Amino acid sequence: MPINRRKPYKYKKRDLTAVERAFAVGASMHSMATNKEIAALFDPPTTKDAIAKLVRRIRDRADQEGISITNPTLYETLPGRGRPELLDDAQKKRIIEIVTQDRAHREKEPLQAIKDGDFDELPPMSVSTFENVMYEAGYARRKPGWKPPFTEQEMQDRYKWALAHNPDRYKEGDNLGFNFRKCVYTDETPARIGEQRGMQRAWFLPDEKYHLDVKHNRVQKYCKLQFYGAFTYNHKGPCYIYGHEKEDEKVAAEAALARENAERRKQATSAQRMTILVGPGNGVALMDIAIVRRHSRKWCHGLRTSGDKASTLYYLRMELLLTPLVLQRIIYLYIR
Repeated sequence: MPINRRKPYKYKKRDLTAVERAFAVGASMHSMATNKEIAALFDPPTTKDAIAKLVRRIRDRADQEGISITNPTLYETLPGRGRPELLDDAQKKRIIEIVTQDRAHREKEPLQAIKDGDFDELPPMSVSTFENVMYEAGYARRKPGWKPPFTEQEMQDRYKWALAHNPDRYKEGDNLGFNFRKCVYTDETPARIGEQRGMQRAWFLPDEKYHLDVKHNRVQKYCKLQFYGAFTYNHKGPCYIYGHEKEDEKVAAEAALARENAERRKQATSAQRMTILVGPGNGVALMDIAIVRRHSRKWCHGLRTSGDKASTLYYLRMELLLTPLVLQRIIYLYIR
């Protein structure tokens, strides 16, 4: 059961209903009873000062609005004395448009967004007001993610592959087409070393899709390795398959990798290129990221390959730069 830490009232709070207010005002104005006698009639009883203030307030409102004392609107419960609504519906809609216009605004902290002047065109607001607008619209801060988009050629290649490997031949669900039970498919398996997840969040609705298997620019102190393997159904995997390339295939693969990396660097945003760099003074910066090709015999990762023939391994390479500040921390931890 939650603990109620609110201090109790020093007196028993008593709010009169609209009927009770009308009764008290009528009895007092027509001198049917004194204020003390009227106050004692209620359960729980109120005070004579409260009755006097009620009658005076009803009279003043009737004079200000120019209506009769018998008008029922005078006895209805008035709204609270708090601040009126700061933002209207159009301004709230504008806040959501500003926050959801791109990735940088979605990931920005509420306090940082206000300090950067993202809402200067709107009335000054607090962090709580901004968050309440987003929460009321159904948004919440969740873990973001992204993947680089496909090029037109990649989408065409995948469309051709899907047509050639359609499991349904005549109608949906007949399973008379391509038999995936007899094929070997390739996939990547991530392995994270020293992972520490941060608190990066972004504004988006529950039905908006965000990919999870990506890096985040505030997640640091870990290294992510990507292993490419081959799998098949009805067998316990994975089984690593190494292929042998001819000289012309190697040249073609190098050219294809160079073109793909060049295209990826064009599509990469500043946030993607600076994934590891969180801010000045942190000591770790991302120098380069690309898909590279390497001789598997030169790796000391423990995978057994053919003893007389060489093979090729493709992997994602990240080059990190450690500043003297990081080296000093490492030395300090080692001495301790």
